[in-house]
Amino acid sequence: MKKSHKIIVGIILLVVILLYYFFVHPTLNIQSFTGLWFIVSLLVLLFLYTLYIRTLANSVIISKIQKVLVSLVFLLIVGGALGFLFSSKIFHAKLYSKRINVEQVEFSNKTIHDVDFTKTPILDRKSTEKLGDKVMGDMPELVSQFEVSDEYTQISYKNSVYRVTPLEYAGFFKYFTNRSEGIPAYIIVNSTNGKTQLVKLKDLGLDGMKYVPSAYFGENLQRRLQLKYPTKIFGTPSFEIDEKGHPYYICTTYGYYGVNSKQYVNGMVLFDPITGDSKKYDVGHFPKWVDRIYPESLIMNEVDDNGSLKNGFLNSIIGQKNVTVTSDGYNYLEKDGDIWIYSGITSANKDTSNLGFVLTNLRTHRTLKFACSGADEQAAMASAEGEVKNYGYDATFPLLVNVAGHPVYLLSLKDSGGLVKMYAMVDAKDYQSVTVVSADSYNNLDLLKKQYIANLAGESGESVKGKLSKATIVVNSVNFMTIDGKTKAYIVDDKGLRYKIEATNTNEDILAFMHTGDKYEIEYLKSDDIQIIKSIKKN
Repeated sequence: MKKSHKIIVGIILLVVILLYYFFVHPTLNIQSFTGLWFIVSLLVLLFLYTLYIRTLANSVIISKIQKVLVSLVFLLIVGGALGFLFSSKIFHAKLYSKRINVEQVEFSNKTIHDVDFTKTPILDRKSTEKLGDKVMGDMPELVSQFEVSDEYTQISYKNSVYRVTPLEYAGFFKYFTNRSEGIPAYIIVNSTNGKTQLVKLKDLGLDGMKYVPSAYFGENLQRRLQLKYPTKIFGTPSFEIDEKGHPYYICTTYGYYGVNSKQYVNGMVLFDPITGDSKKYDVGHFPKWVDRIYPESLIMNEVDDNGSLKNGFLNSIIGQKNVTVTSDGYNYLEKDGDIWIYSGITSANKDTSNLGFVLTNLRTHRTLKFACSGADEQAAMASAEGEVKNYGYDATFPLLVNVAGHPVYLLSLKDSGGLVKMYAMVDAKDYQSVTVVSADSYNNLDLLKKQYIANLAGESGESVKGKLSKATIVVNSVNFMTIDGKTKAYIVDDKGLRYKIEATNTNEDILAFMHTGDKYEIEYLKSDDIQIIKSIKKN
């Protein structure tokens, strides 16, 4: 009878452990906190079971097993704590700063192509979600059974930029009603013009998606993924489509240095939600059509570490000498068929100015940094809102684009209902220079670009050649004039060439003390008449 009790309790314990593992599916990897605590909990349960059976049968073997279990639990807890501590930023600041390789480059047409509005994601996430909900509402046969996922992954697709999101089961009972057919469609929204389409998989000759995050039991995507790759550490899968429209989930895998410290991407699993098949890829061998492997949050952390930990951990907290961080927000750019994440770089005190910009490829991890001082995104947004303050419009977080070789913030202005009413361009170096147009036509973006370039010239009738040129000039004469409330300096150099520059808060000290014979380094736009200086510093 006592022996049967031991067997029954053992079987119950085993069933509980297996059920827990099936439903919770923790990773079996001690580098992850969840994996470490699952293994520790498992060993503790086994130890308690040995205590139970030892009261029934005092065994030398069981006593030895208990000692081994206690030793393992102790080693895992202490080793995990020490591993987390000694692999942290406190001891490895410079190693953390190097987990992303930042290339210093100049802002030019080679590094960022001149803005192409057919590939510029002007539509922000909130507007995209409204369009997705609207197209779903037009499908009564689907809206009662499925919901629109809030994923909306930014992708490069068919030579343009889109956001794509799947449908998902509208609850447990709707899953059972529809599981045999699976999820029948996904939504795709063009981020340049707002054209929205609900793509039915049967129209592509495909079956429904059965292995998705909103499914249950063995058809749940995360469960199926973790059970097939039990030692892999996964994040949240992202939904994408290939160039033929076939849906996939991009499942990034991670590693750590130590325990849950210094996270890095070590691979990717490409998961087919229709068949449940998957394929593992190593870093450097990802398919070209895949756009989002490195998550935005990880990239922002890596860039922050790169800018703050180069001179040690204590300096990042106390002295903060040469410490830089990313600005409050990010956006996306399309470049050479890939999606890049963009953010400003500012000082540790997070004032209203940027020291430069950083771009990171979400597929390859390549990172470019532009040293370009100017206003931060929040200042640009406030400046654009001030330009139309009588309407009370709110600005969206801007995009960084290249206009005539010049870094420019491109943003939308919305009314209280969330509808885009205007587009704006704000000079990234001088946020007081703002150009706005109505958003009643998509073609107005081209008009916005033309007006902005004309404003660079100072007069709309002046012919401007967009590429910035550099020169060193010696001042022969300088005169100041105030036109429409703006002060401009008119300069003639020792060669008789004529220039003009508008006084701003970034150059006023230079212009105020300019004298004949002074030498300056300038960047300027070529014009048919007077050259337009965009930046100036004393040689």
